Amino acid sequence: MHIFKSALRVFFKHPVYILIYVVWLTFMGVFIGMSSVGSPQGDFNEERPAIAVIDRDDSELSRGLTAFLGESASLSEVDDTRQAMQDAIAQNYVSYLMIIPEGFGEDFEEAAAADKAAPQLETVASYDSIAANMMNGLVNEYLNTAQLYISSSTATDPATVVSLTGKDMENTASASMVSLGDSAPVSQQWTLYMKFSGYTIMLSIIVCVSVMMAAFNRTEVRRRDLTAPISSLSMNLQIAAACLVVALLAWAWVSVLGLAVFGQSLAGVDPKIIGLVILDLLAFCTVPLAIGFLIGQLTTSELVMNAAGNIVGLVFSFIGGIWVPLDFMGDAIRTLAYFTPTYYYGDAINRAVNLHDFSGSSLSPIFADMGITLLFAVAIFAVALVAGRIRIQSAEAGGNAAAARMPA
Repeated sequence: MHIFKSALRVFFKHPVYILIYVVWLTFMGVFIGMSSVGSPQGDFNEERPAIAVIDRDDSELSRGLTAFLGESASLSEVDDTRQAMQDAIAQNYVSYLMIIPEGFGEDFEEAAAADKAAPQLETVASYDSIAANMMNGLVNEYLNTAQLYISSSTATDPATVVSLTGKDMENTASASMVSLGDSAPVSQQWTLYMKFSGYTIMLSIIVCVSVMMAAFNRTEVRRRDLTAPISSLSMNLQIAAACLVVALLAWAWVSVLGLAVFGQSLAGVDPKIIGLVILDLLAFCTVPLAIGFLIGQLTTSELVMNAAGNIVGLVFSFIGGIWVPLDFMGDAIRTLAYFTPTYYYGDAINRAVNLHDFSGSSLSPIFADMGITLLFAVAIFAVALVAGRIRIQSAEAGGNAAAARMPA
């Protein structure tokens, strides 16, 4: 166990990396989670999300739809530029954004009169706001009502259609809130924290593991180890065990801190749901573990390791939809997201926190996401093994060449 202990000593001799990548990034996730203000469990408070409507049509229908949404939400002004809209969503300035294209009102009337499919609106809803995600339902209900008036020839004038639709949408009914199953809703704060923790885990494990691997893969150290009375298999297993311990320490720290900080907001939540999310994080830990193992095989420069870890963590987190909803991305980015492990990590969390029963049909997609994440780790680890084998062969060749040059 000498190699195992030596590897852990290398890890603990880098306290700066531990403080920055493990501790500080985790607390950053806590701050981000706490910035999402949620209602106490058991209480019902109407949530009026901040929304923005980009009206490029300025027709009777578009103005009527905007006014209707303003009754259920707080309208905010956002410039009609791609940069301004991206900033509004990314910075949580608005949680729902709708773009009404030019000519929408006229196209809608023609489609309704001909009993054809209505033109589509571009919408983006923030994943951390339940009320924002319900705005699409309100929009569809408004447009369906307007379509019914036009297709039935009850009203042909746009102003009359908007007036009648607005009156119908004013009708209300009493409702009561019930809970499906025995579990209370999962705290949005904890959900946001766990999603951000994908970035925390990715960065901290990659850097810490690659630093440990590089310490043993330096050419001089590798040549010396080859002459030691221990098999390469035993040595590699001990190094791998130390890397696994580091990954488990990071996972335990993130999980325990999240429960300690947001535990009160999780009162009444089914423990099985919490366990599924934490298990998803554990499965995700295998990906940065494999990436760190690979980087440690390719380089011994700590500068390169830090740069590689930060780049991989940032790219995977952004493309995978952990930071910015994929609905706001282009088709190319959404397609690319399916090739990142972070997408399946976030998708498993979304499915777990919305569970109402624990049947096989409900759980199978979650475990499928975890399985795909593990497959990513296996594929990356296989590449790392090939890189490690090439490095060992290079060290052996160098050692044999040096021995051949020694005088007899």
